[in-house]
Amino acid sequence: MLSAQQEALNRGLVLPRYYGEDRLVLLPRDPYCIFAYWEITPATRERLRERWGEEAWNQAFPQLRVVKQNPAERVEESFEVTIQAEAENWYLTNLQPDCYYHLELGWRHPAAGFQPVLRSNTVRTPRDGISDLIDEEWQLPDWKSRKLYRRISLFHLSSPELFRRPKSKF
Repeated sequence: MLSAQQEALNRGLVLPRYYGEDRLVLLPRDPYCIFAYWEITPATRERLRERWGEEAWNQAFPQLRVVKQNPAERVEESFEVTIQAEAENWYLTNLQPDCYYHLELGWRHPAAGFQPVLRSNTVRTPRDGISDLIDEEWQLPDWKSRKLYRRISLFHLSSPELFRRPKSKF
């Protein structure tokens, strides 16, 4: 017998596939890869088709422009990746760690070039190594770190001392 709470959780509420909102979201996956997902509403696609004309729309193909930027949001480099027209998400790999990226989703037309439609949020890929920042506020003095190391390493104890039981304080 399921409790009322379990029944509420098992009702099978379904998340909608589309939200009716033009949106491009970027998420870092690891130091070398980011994940993007998007939605372009049918109304937006229709507006683009009307603005460009049917012939130009049929010749255009979707692309993601990957933009690497510095912390001041100045563009350092960019490149385009051609994607499938039906795609709603994409993994972008072989990126650089500890860098800022954003994407632009658009269509490339042979005559007009790349025409951006959506711009993503900016993300920073994680570092691929140990942080070079040292928090001096929490750093132990040398004498304290040596004392701590001695306690955790047990290098000062011989074999018989390791097997002795400590005397009870009670």
